[in-house]
Amino acid sequence: MSDDEAGTGPTNADGEGQDAAETPEQLLGEARRARRQARRARHAYWFPLVLFGLLTCASIPFYVQRFQAQASGVTGATRYFNSFYLGGFGFLTGFHLAYYWLAAILAGLAATAVWYRLRGDRVGLRTPSRGFVITGVALLVLALIIPIVAASGVGPMTILMPGDLVLRGTFPLVLIGVGLCVLAWAERSIALAVIAAGYLALSLVASLYDIQNVFYRLGWNLSPQTSLLPNVVLPALVLLLSGAGAWVVQRRRRPRPADPTGRGSAAAPGSAQ
Repeated sequence: MSDDEAGTGPTNADGEGQDAAETPEQLLGEARRARRQARRARHAYWFPLVLFGLLTCASIPFYVQRFQAQASGVTGATRYFNSFYLGGFGFLTGFHLAYYWLAAILAGLAATAVWYRLRGDRVGLRTPSRGFVITGVALLVLALIIPIVAASGVGPMTILMPGDLVLRGTFPLVLIGVGLCVLAWAERSIALAVIAAGYLALSLVASLYDIQNVFYRLGWNLSPQTSLLPNVVLPALVLLLSGAGAWVVQRRRRPRPADPTGRGSAAAPGSAQ
């Protein structure tokens, strides 16, 4: 009896030792898988991509130039709130574009915050979208204040008024691109980071270059009234197509309400980490 116990003791001890040596690796692997599942489950960035893509499309009428209306001149009452950062130069884009982008960006930020909150309550995994909203509001405030201070000629603030960057009225797309980069960090999503970086680069090109020149070389001549449309339509298409693709992918990864295997509950610890 003592021999059996002596024989089984080391065997069990060895077995337990082997299990103990393998268990940390298994736990670490499971924790990593749970963390990845939690991040994938909480990804919901298709909504802000589609939303800001639609808001960009809605701004297209403001970029259709009406030279007859502009030639008659615009008085101070109409110019009062024209922010160069949000509306560009009035003789190119009109003097109401700044009003639109102010309302559109604020509405987009509010809708995105509500979306993430509602989805987080439904799924049980909430993405911290506060940084995205705060960044968007801070950039919007700066876009409103800097032109006013620079126009007054106070100190070196005039350096912050790059004419080439805000000339075409597409600088709000740059602000959206910066906000999406912050959202990619909050989502911990490489895919969204790639989308945001590509969109930000395209928005900078749209702000610094007349994309109609590319169409002209391809044999497509745009009218003077629609010459700015490629600078707006192409970034909008990037957001809409990326948002549609993200919706398809995230819909397939949507967690089930009741998972008998327990995988859904295993994702919760990962989200806390």
